[in-house]
Amino acid sequence: MSSHDTDLFPVPPGLRLRQAREAAGWSSAQVAERLRLRVALVESIEREDLAALGAPVFARGYISGYANLVGLPSTLVDELLPREPEVAVVPPLHTSQNKVSHNRYLLDRYARRFVYVALTASIVVPVVLMSTSDNLPDPATLLTPLDAPLTEASSIDGQATVGERRRVEMVGPPAPAEHAVMASLTPFYSQSRAALPAPVSEVVEQAATQALVLEVSGDSWVEVIGHSGERLAHDLMRDGARRDFDPARVARVLLGNAAVVKVRLNGEEIDTGPFRRANVARFTVSSDGSLAPAGG
Repeated sequence: MSSHDTDLFPVPPGLRLRQAREAAGWSSAQVAERLRLRVALVESIEREDLAALGAPVFARGYISGYANLVGLPSTLVDELLPREPEVAVVPPLHTSQNKVSHNRYLLDRYARRFVYVALTASIVVPVVLMSTSDNLPDPATLLTPLDAPLTEASSIDGQATVGERRRVEMVGPPAPAEHAVMASLTPFYSQSRAALPAPVSEVVEQAATQALVLEVSGDSWVEVIGHSGERLAHDLMRDGARRDFDPARVARVLLGNAAVVKVRLNGEEIDTGPFRRANVARFTVSSDGSLAPAGG
């Protein structure tokens, strides 16, 4: 076929790929091996069976690789798979159906401000009035001198004039005077020291001698279980912390990082070395106050 005939009847892209392959002396299997494709895909490209190539993005990759392998221009891909023109999608505009007038907008705006001001005034104004009003009585009227003479009703009857007696009869007898009472601490000082309660420090020391005390000089995980299975303690004790427990309630004790834990039972320090295993101490507390290794 001459070049004039080629211009009148252009060679299809698939056939051009096949001719280029045959001119290079390659078989379909050799091209498929070089492109790492199946032989069926190579043959589909030459037949221009684009449906067998899958999605357009994969088909363009297959054809472009084939064209580069046999030395044909990459424009061959556009001849087989012409690009679709991109159409810009403009979202439709929707007008709002609920139109608010300018006057309604201003009314709503200033109405909210008025409500805010009214609520603030209802709270602030009563507070200001209460703080500035002088409704308390004069403190001088509430004080009665301790050295004021007591007035007996009999003196009024014996020494008052006729007018004063008449006023007394109309108003009534005066209220009985309240006698001043002086509080004295003398009875308390007269008590013997044996009757006074023991100081707080002595009570704390006495309680400490009848308790199971755990003191840590570092971080330690502590678990204390009661006789009924309840957890009396189950937390991390920080450096310098102390916990006291009633020995009668304690059944088992577990101490993590036991080297930093000091144990005292009824005021006596206990050596937890026999109960340790991998720096974890486990022991039980019996009813008589003795300790024994715990299993597990």
